[in-house]
Amino acid sequence: MKNIKMHLINAIMGCLFISLVIFGCEKNDAANSEEEQVLTCGSTLPTGFQCISASGKSTLTTTNIPELYGCWDSKSFDFCVEYKSNGTGIITYKPSSFVAGSTQNIKWGAMVKANGDLLLSNVGTIYIAHESLQGSIDPQIALLSFKQSTKQWYGFDLVTIGKCETITGGGTSTGGTGNIVFWTNSDLGCGVITVKVNNQTGSISSYHGTSPVCGAAGTANFTLPAGNYTYTAECSKYKWTSTFTITAGSCFKMQLT
Repeated sequence: MKNIKMHLINAIMGCLFISLVIFGCEKNDAANSEEEQVLTCGSTLPTGFQCISASGKSTLTTTNIPELYGCWDSKSFDFCVEYKSNGTGIITYKPSSFVAGSTQNIKWGAMVKANGDLLLSNVGTIYIAHESLQGSIDPQIALLSFKQSTKQWYGFDLVTIGKCETITGGGTSTGGTGNIVFWTNSDLGCGVITVKVNNQTGSISSYHGTSPVCGAAGTANFTLPAGNYTYTAECSKYKWTSTFTITAGSCFKMQLT
């Protein structure tokens, strides 16, 4: 997002002059060596944990962050993000002089160590990772730092609000239909995966090395009215269940890992 990038440059310049102030510069702490480690999430995770793919890495995260649930708005950076307790959410990109407004379905989680403990920065913040379920996510907001005790963000001016504004054609649209494709990027060794959504059944019979289009062979595809849904997927070894949002006229992609 060009508008986000321009503001981010201004924030970085401010950090150079206020080097002793944590606010605005904390986000860069995500480059520490501990955060660079690759965590193997596994195929079956405890309740409240999920696997998030970021920059080609598999990161174990937890959604047990009640301080985060709800909507957070950034006026300077022109976006608003809604965090749901089930580890899903919606980022709303506001219209600006550079881009049109849009929404993006995501899954999110606080990064944890292999033993499940929260991964802390050197000043005690936690890292909130985001993965887009609809294409790529802006890399500048793929990983943000949040302090639970003060409910403060670092690098962005996010403040809690009751609800993100509605963008025309966005993820909470209630008219028309959209599509969702369920897929895997590797052979999980459990045979055909059966997927059930809204009394409909589909199957995943092959894997794809890259994110497929809706309707691709070997994937489970559904056409549904815009709205919120719950799915279940199952094979001989594994079972998945979660929620997602269908946007009218768009292709929603759900990778099973």
